[in-house]
Amino acid sequence: MDRLNDYLPQLGDLLEESQGDKNVYLHPKRKNLGSVSIVLIREAIAPLVIRNAEQEITDIEFNNETYVRAVPNKFKYPERGRALQILRAMKAGGRYPQNRTAIPKGTKASDSFDLNTLVFGDSANHDSKVLPVRAAVNYSDALSLRPKYFCVSESFHNRGFEDGTLWDAEAKKNTDNLFSRHFVNPGTLLVQVLSTRGKLLPPIGLKHLLLSVGLAGSYGGQTAMTGLNVRTHFVGIYADLFEKAETSPYELVKKVGGAEIGDVAAISALIHSHLAPLHETNILGTDVQFWVEGLIKGFNQQGGELEKEYQDAAREMVKLFDGWFGQ
Repeated sequence: MDRLNDYLPQLGDLLEESQGDKNVYLHPKRKNLGSVSIVLIREAIAPLVIRNAEQEITDIEFNNETYVRAVPNKFKYPERGRALQILRAMKAGGRYPQNRTAIPKGTKASDSFDLNTLVFGDSANHDSKVLPVRAAVNYSDALSLRPKYFCVSESFHNRGFEDGTLWDAEAKKNTDNLFSRHFVNPGTLLVQVLSTRGKLLPPIGLKHLLLSVGLAGSYGGQTAMTGLNVRTHFVGIYADLFEKAETSPYELVKKVGGAEIGDVAAISALIHSHLAPLHETNILGTDVQFWVEGLIKGFNQQGGELEKEYQDAAREMVKLFDGWFGQ
């Protein structure tokens, strides 16, 4: 993974000093060329709900077809929450719940912001100011590789009395609590890309991201109650000075999607053969998977090297956010 060092900043090199009209001031390091794209296959392994206010599964039309579309927050939100749990286990952050970050009066930004803030982005009010931190990692839409009509099913339910009838004992009449649930079928494959920008993500940030993505998880509202419903496969990591349009999931679906597709290994090999020649540096998905399994093993070793990296990162986050917002 040292091959990615040309596209990632060092942990101690996140803050920069510049001369203003009157004073010297600190700010985050200026953006530089360098992009790392992590291409993922999200495999539904149990019924998966992807919707907004409507009952139907969200979708998008392009390339003369309609595909299942999961907006970025569908996967980012639970993974950002998992990342907070990792920081708490490492005693390296995670002081506030997700989406409830606060910077009380008289405290410093670093009392609330942490490595999660750098990787996934956040903002909070401090006195009369808003302190915004844009994410160092962009999540793309996740798109089904097959058209929507191959991927979606519907089931019928009632939410009446506990004996399974529609009788409303209080109102003394039948209820109309009948509803349909639309879900993405187990076995459906979606492609998603996580990419860095401006050479802002240090190596420990990349490790934190990969640990947070993990190997499997429970995603989404109604069907999340059944437990794990998504398995994540790493297609590969692709790095270059410039981000390539071909890494967009919309372009990948045009290239490898369709009604007749193979298994995860075949699809991953096809995507890798398409993207690898376009990038200066590429790492095969099996190598990424092996690295992630090693990170998980390191995470489970108390007092190990990974815990030390997290503690070092926590100290650097104090320097970054207090230098940035403490002037």
